[in-house]
Amino acid sequence: MFSSNRRPDRPEYEPVSAPSTNGATVIARGVKVEGDFMSQGDVVIDGEVNGHVMTSGLLTVGTDAKLKAEVAADDAVIAGLVEGTLTVKKRLELKATAKILGDVTCETASIEAGAILHGKCSIGQGKPGKEASKQHQAAAEKTPADKPAAE
Repeated sequence: MFSSNRRPDRPEYEPVSAPSTNGATVIARGVKVEGDFMSQGDVVIDGEVNGHVMTSGLLTVGTDAKLKAEVAADDAVIAGLVEGTLTVKKRLELKATAKILGDVTCETASIEAGAILHGKCSIGQGKPGKEASKQHQAAAEKTPADKPAAE
């Protein structure tokens, strides 16, 4: 009944991906996605997403993309609009056309001139308060000796 109907002149199905995306999942311009979107590989978004976006690979947000989402990725290159929390495990790159309306957390960041970020930004594993205290203390040690000491 279900015997081998495979034709020798036809190869088995193999998924084909666009060469420019190297096997990434693509949400193209004009496509709208609502809900939770999760991927184990790279993701390229040129359309619109509302909800949650999570990937353990590289997230690329194109210049025309619009995300109203909580976003989590290993690495991210943002050139479009992201409204929501953006959490990047490793490297975040904001292009000049990027507009982030929400809080950002990442290990390292590169921000081009022209990028817009409205929200809190936390970069690195260090504790900002502790580092600020060290800088404040170093500045205090460099004050002129002729300044009277506080009593």
